[in-house]
Amino acid sequence: MEEILEKLEAAISQENWPEAEKYILLMLEEDETNPSLWYNLGLVRRRAGNNAQALENFEKTLEFSPQHQGAMFERAAACLDMEDFNTALNDFAEYTAAYPDDGDGLLNLARIALHMEVPDLALQAFQKRAEIENDAENILGAAEAMQMMGDEEGISMLRRLFANNPPVRPELLKIMSQGSFGRVPLNSKAMLP
Repeated sequence: MEEILEKLEAAISQENWPEAEKYILLMLEEDETNPSLWYNLGLVRRRAGNNAQALENFEKTLEFSPQHQGAMFERAAACLDMEDFNTALNDFAEYTAAYPDDGDGLLNLARIALHMEVPDLALQAFQKRAEIENDAENILGAAEAMQMMGDEEGISMLRRLFANNPPVRPELLKIMSQGSFGRVPLNSKAMLP
């Protein structure tokens, strides 16, 4: 087993995903109920671009460890990569309910909610994320959600907040001029006067 672990580590460090997959499968032959092995198999398959198989592996991980944080997040992210927005939205909602202090999970949930035109959920996620991380994504995302809901008063309030929040101003200006990156980018026009 020690030799297989060494070969697995070498394959991962070289980003040789097919080789890494082979070694994890060998390890699973000896312990097929190990959630960490199923999770790592899913990660390796995601890195190799095989999201469908990775999704199955994350589901298997969750069978053995229902609150496995990594598997819950990666399952949602794999759905997002496959552009299954409904499932990704539900999975990120489940993930953030279990792990409410994860800023990345909240950001993904908020962006998907905006993409799917569910502004109330997006606004809630951005507000919750603002309690954890003070950054431009929260201000811009909340403004976009409010604009989607037709709340011009809320947008005015966010513009004032932006004007009085020097730490995030450079980042917000960068996003507004260059655009937001990520799987589901934000619409920077929501903050423009």
